[in-house]
Amino acid sequence: MKIIVYLFLALFIFGCGEKVEKEVNAETSKGTAATESIILESEGEFDPIANPKAVFGGTYTTWGSSFPKSLNMFLDSNSFSAEVTGMFFESLVGLHSTRNDPIGILAKDWSISDDKKTYTFEIHSEAEWSDGRPVTAEDVQFYYDVIMNPKNMTSIFRVDLKRFERPRIIDSKTIEIVAKEVHWSNFWSASGMVAFPKHVWRDVDFNKQNFEFPVVSGPYRLKEVKKNRYILLERRADWWGRIKKYNQYKYNFDFIRYKFMEDRNKALEAFKKGDFDAYAIYTSSIWAKQTDFDQVQKGWVVKQRIYNKEPKGFQGFAINLRRLKFQDVRVREALCCLMNRALMNEKLMFNEYFLLNSYYPDLFPENVNPDVPFRKYDPEKARSLLYEAGWRVGSDGVLEKDGMNLEISLLTYSVDQRHYNIYLEDLKKVGIKAGIEQLSLSSVRKKIDNHDFDLFWINWGASRLRDPEASWHSSTADQIATNNISGVKDSIIDDLIEQQKTEMSLDKRNEILRKIDKRLNEIVPYVFLWQADHHRILYWKRFGTPQYVFDKFSREESIPAYWWIDSDKDRSLRDAMKNNASLPLEPERVVYSE
Repeated sequence: MKIIVYLFLALFIFGCGEKVEKEVNAETSKGTAATESIILESEGEFDPIANPKAVFGGTYTTWGSSFPKSLNMFLDSNSFSAEVTGMFFESLVGLHSTRNDPIGILAKDWSISDDKKTYTFEIHSEAEWSDGRPVTAEDVQFYYDVIMNPKNMTSIFRVDLKRFERPRIIDSKTIEIVAKEVHWSNFWSASGMVAFPKHVWRDVDFNKQNFEFPVVSGPYRLKEVKKNRYILLERRADWWGRIKKYNQYKYNFDFIRYKFMEDRNKALEAFKKGDFDAYAIYTSSIWAKQTDFDQVQKGWVVKQRIYNKEPKGFQGFAINLRRLKFQDVRVREALCCLMNRALMNEKLMFNEYFLLNSYYPDLFPENVNPDVPFRKYDPEKARSLLYEAGWRVGSDGVLEKDGMNLEISLLTYSVDQRHYNIYLEDLKKVGIKAGIEQLSLSSVRKKIDNHDFDLFWINWGASRLRDPEASWHSSTADQIATNNISGVKDSIIDDLIEQQKTEMSLDKRNEILRKIDKRLNEIVPYVFLWQADHHRILYWKRFGTPQYVFDKFSREESIPAYWWIDSDKDRSLRDAMKNNASLPLEPERVVYSE
């Protein structure tokens, strides 16, 4: 039904074989304290999300959906590969877990020139690869060379890196990165550069580095891969990063196992049997109808809604403004008035979502922009708008103008077309000839990349550091495979984006984004749909967690970093299951609070 687009570019933050099964089970019982035998770094701070009660040990098993074509996020930039790659390799700097401030990862210190174009990073003296070799400035320069090599399938990451000259090595632990022009995101793009092990990869084909990572610098290494079955990661007891205060009480599981199963409903049944430790719910009907099973009612499985501060994206039907029939804004407004979102939310999604009127909803109180209209379902207004735009109902009952019928195709690869069918009926009632074009995912992507569509439903993710250029600037409208799917070309938005480029204050940039949001609502490049204001999770009651279960800005991808197996909870769960007894229920609603 929808594509979730993840924009991880500059910020790199953050079934089984018998032999492996025995190995994992042997490790499960250890559970040593996460701070044992650790020398803390004298400077810095602890991660405020991490829980000092955390202990090492055990295995966390989670659902991995479809088996990936690569674990290398630089070759296959999806959320799963990004999560795994982020535990293998480290960037220079990341974002703090609760503030929009930089926190050193590989870099111990950094400086910015007065002209905001030169960034110098000092790599931590203790940073080293899993083979004992030091992480050096040459490894960061090598990352730049790999990504910028046109032979490598890393084009999406070249978008950011092309803004920089090739990094210059000052000494073995110091690297200088110079931007070609001033932009607020230059620091984050530069600091997001990753160290690749040059001594291992210098003579290999990077495009083939999909499931082999013999040398890593992060907290986990790849233990085993069984295609279409599972991927097993192993915690590195020798991870250099453990000396830093910020990494204490984190990355606690001895093993992380991703099991793959394409069908979401079958995965839920597997979770009920204990095959998975946690299961995130993204389908409202599943949450409403299938999550009050016996294990939940007995308190063995925790069922929770998590409300935190994760940046919210938007979703809707992108309207292809390049097509003549959509170039009158009144036609686009009419398409919005024919979308019965409230009905769909009630009948199909159990009122689990809020209806959108903003492209940046979390920048406004209650996720609603008070300065723009909230377009409601209104067929009569739609008819009036279409009439004003010159469309008249012909003898065949179809709207026509200048000898052309108003025909609309809804492009999709989804087999679930309930929402589409409701929309189709309302489009047809006002005289629009509408239909569904269902194709394979690859065919849909090709059409979108080449601007060959009318309307397409897409769900965009969001970042804590938003850069609107790729999505809305006129220069991106006619590019192949652009994020500016609708083809927005607007001088007012272009001017606002240019203002935003050199504004270093996050608060002021967000104010500019609010102005962009207002202008987008005037242009109407999307038929808005809805968004969730919380996350839904099921997990077996054996885990210790941060105070608010997830961290401040993300969802279940934070589990490998912050959760641990609580031996007391694990023992209570096992006893309850053995005796068919109930456990105390946890709060179903968890709200992050500063």
